[in-house]
Amino acid sequence: MKIAHLIRRDFLIINPFYGLNAIKKELLRRTALVVQDENQFYGVLTTSDIISNPKVLVIDCLSIKKLIDCEQSVQEVLFEMQITNTDVLPVGKEGVFIGLVFKNELYKYISEYNLELETIIQERTLELKKTLETKDLMFSIIAHDLRGPFNTILGFTDILKDNLRNFEIEKSEKFIYEMNTQAKRTYNLLENLLNWAKNQAGKIAFNPSYCNIGRISDEVIEQLNETAQMKNITLKSFYSGNVNANVDKNMVEVILRNLISNAIKFTENNGLVEIYSMVIDDSIEVTVSDTGIGVDENDKIKIFSINENKTKLGTANEKGSGLGLVVCKDFVEKHQGKIWMENKNDKGSLFKFTLPIQIDRKTSLDKKNKPIDKVEL
Repeated sequence: MKIAHLIRRDFLIINPFYGLNAIKKELLRRTALVVQDENQFYGVLTTSDIISNPKVLVIDCLSIKKLIDCEQSVQEVLFEMQITNTDVLPVGKEGVFIGLVFKNELYKYISEYNLELETIIQERTLELKKTLETKDLMFSIIAHDLRGPFNTILGFTDILKDNLRNFEIEKSEKFIYEMNTQAKRTYNLLENLLNWAKNQAGKIAFNPSYCNIGRISDEVIEQLNETAQMKNITLKSFYSGNVNANVDKNMVEVILRNLISNAIKFTENNGLVEIYSMVIDDSIEVTVSDTGIGVDENDKIKIFSINENKTKLGTANEKGSGLGLVVCKDFVEKHQGKIWMENKNDKGSLFKFTLPIQIDRKTSLDKKNKPIDKVEL
C-alpha cells in the first residue's frame, strides 16, 4: 500500500517571510500550509509549530519535516510521523516537493482497507463453506439416490444373466423395461446433479441467443412423450408466434424438461399436462399446468430450496432427488427471471417462470395442438 494515491495536492502556499498574524486564520482552517518561495521549498507549517515556537515570521516557526518519497508505504510514513510526532508530512518525487499526506487520512485509508479485506475474507469463507456443503450434498445424493437405482439394475442383470434361457419372453421384457426405466431416472438425476454442482461452482457457461420459447417447449415435449405415454398422460404446447427471447437455449431446455417431468410424475394416469408461453409486459411467462396432486401450501417455497426440500414419490411411485426444481430456480435466476408455483382451484398445480423478452408483436397466434374453443391467450 503506497502513499502515491493518498497525496493531497490542493494545498495553500505561503511566503516564508509572512507574519504569523496574517496566516493564522488560514492555518486553523487547513491545519497545514506549504512554505515556498518561487521554486524553493522550505517546509510545512502546522498549528503545533506556532504553539511550540511562537515567532513573528513563518520561517522562524518552521520545524524540520523530512521530505518523504511518494513510493513509500503507508506503514512507513505512519512510522515516520510517530517518530517525528507530527500529523502531516511533505511528499516528494525524485527530491522535488509534490504534496502532503495527513495522518488521519492514512488511518482512514487503512481502516477502510482492512474493512474491505474483512469483507472479502467473509465472502471467500462463505464461498468455501458453500462449496464444501455442495460437495457433501453431492456425495450424499450419490451415495443414497444413485446407489439404489444401480443396485436395482445390477440385480435385474444378474437375474437375466443366470436365467435368460429359462424365462418366458414376457418376463424378460418386464425386467428389461424396469432396467430401462431405472437407467433413465438415474441419468436424469445425474444430469441434474452435475448441472446444479457446476452452476454452484460458476462453471456453467451462460450463452444467450435469440430463441423461440414455444419451439423449445415442443422439442422438450417430443423428448418426454414416451414417458408421458406410460401413464397415458397427454402433453400439449400452446404459444403465440412472438414468444422470442434472448436466452440460453440449453438452460431453458433443462428448466422445461424438469418442470414437465415433474408434472408427469405427480399426475395420475389419463391426466393432462399443458405448457403455455405468452408475452406479459416486458417478459415471456411460461406456465406448466398439470392435473396432478398439487403441492401443500407450506411447501411452496421449500420445493425450490436444496436445504429444505424433501422428495416424495410420484403417483406411480416414481423417485427423485429434489434437485430438479433447485436447478430450475438457479437457471431462471441466471436469466434474471422469477419462478414460482400456484395450486389450481380444481385439481393440479401451475409452475410458472419468466424470461427476458425480444418479440415481434406482428406475428400471428400459433394454435399448435390447441382446440379452438379453449383459446385462452
